[in-house]
Amino acid sequence: MPEYLTTKEIARYLRINEKKVYALVAEGKLPAARVSGKWLFPKHLVDQWVERNTILPSSGLLGALLDQLLVMQGSDDWLFSQVIEQFMRSPDGCPVASSKVGSVAGLTAVGRGEAHLAGCHVGEDVVRHSTGNQACMALRLFDRQQGLIFDGQRHAGVTGLASVAQLTLRFAVRQPLSGTYLLVQGWLAELGIDIASLEQVGPFSSHLDLALAIRAGRADAGVGIQVAAELCGLSFIPLALEPYKLVIPAGFAAHPRVARFLDFILDRLRLASARQAPGYCFDQSCRLEAVGSPSP
Repeated sequence: MPEYLTTKEIARYLRINEKKVYALVAEGKLPAARVSGKWLFPKHLVDQWVERNTILPSSGLLGALLDQLLVMQGSDDWLFSQVIEQFMRSPDGCPVASSKVGSVAGLTAVGRGEAHLAGCHVGEDVVRHSTGNQACMALRLFDRQQGLIFDGQRHAGVTGLASVAQLTLRFAVRQPLSGTYLLVQGWLAELGIDIASLEQVGPFSSHLDLALAIRAGRADAGVGIQVAAELCGLSFIPLALEPYKLVIPAGFAAHPRVARFLDFILDRLRLASARQAPGYCFDQSCRLEAVGSPSP
């Protein structure tokens, strides 16, 4: 049953005086019904009226969410995921809603106002296009080694990507909007190989899942980061050292919660650098650059 409040009750509920209540009713703004000479206020309609008149921060609903959590989408990375877990457990941490949808999908989410940050390892042109060329900051976290992952004991003849096609191996792939998929597609095209011509297994949402599938014998080879191969005890042929970046809309970059998150991430990555995490290089860490253009 709907709940109805009296003038005195609605004034207390809205934390305004009764005179202001009458003024809002007279202006036709506050939902009200006159019954037997008294004003009654349907609580559910008043709640809707308050919601409609709520002014959100200039960054919209996503900006308001920063008081509760960080929303991050984009590329999968094993080391970065470990650091995010540490941040959420830290005294100054907060929940991080993270989705491994791939670089392009993550950047698109940023462009649509559906994420505070996006992890990616694609070029600046792709960043601009995927975010709608909105003004963003790109923070380089580290460089990481991408390469061919396979079981050398089962497939001793693997020497590189070309041999995957020559040996008709089952090829594990990442999701089509991931940076790794686009990278592999380009490398194969340079070799005159259409990725669609390979017997594909997947797609996999993370490098570790891809490596585990190869380890379990569900696939024979695939491209992923070095640490995934080492964790699964697999062979690895390096193909490229690539930068991994966080892309942050300019409107969020200076927010205190985002700033604390970035400070924590960079501090923990410095510790990882000292431990020499396999397949990671930190020589270019902390480089910050502007990407995209402000709205006219």
